[in-house]
Amino acid sequence: MKLVDDDGKVVIDDLLKYPPEKWSRAFFDTICKNQSVDNNLTECFNGWILEVRHKRIIKMLEEIRLKVMNMLNDNEAAATGWGMNYSRKTILLYNQFMRIAQKCHVNGGADNGFEVAEGGDRHIVNIGLRKCTCRTWDLCGIPCPHAVCALLYKKLDPLDYVHWYLSKGAYHIHLFS
Repeated sequence: MKLVDDDGKVVIDDLLKYPPEKWSRAFFDTICKNQSVDNNLTECFNGWILEVRHKRIIKMLEEIRLKVMNMLNDNEAAATGWGMNYSRKTILLYNQFMRIAQKCHVNGGADNGFEVAEGGDRHIVNIGLRKCTCRTWDLCGIPCPHAVCALLYKKLDPLDYVHWYLSKGAYHIHLFS
């Protein structure tokens, strides 16, 4: 299969010049628990400062500083209003994983290791390490459907296994550190 851009140029060769750790979630490290994968950070930032970027450098930086301060205040107010310990986005994804987990089945397990079937796929979940062979739990910090199935099988609350980094407490710490 060849990947082609809008002009008909084959782009797969260009993509393969870069290490996959930079462009494929399959190779991302699992330290950061962020769902967003954006390639247009510069464009987003430029759009965000559109009104001030034509000003002299000191004035522009001062207005960006104020904009960041206001954004942090808004984000703190929003986090304080979270009805749960996690953001709405985290809970939405958790609920989606819960629905998928209803279609999964634990085939067997010992201590912290479980084989979980989802259709024709099989995954190994290690509750102690908070890992699944699908890597979703590692990448996003929210127990994947396979992990949810294994946790429910063990009569454990999957919400207790959401990574601390996604909690309201972590959000407040990172907001002001």
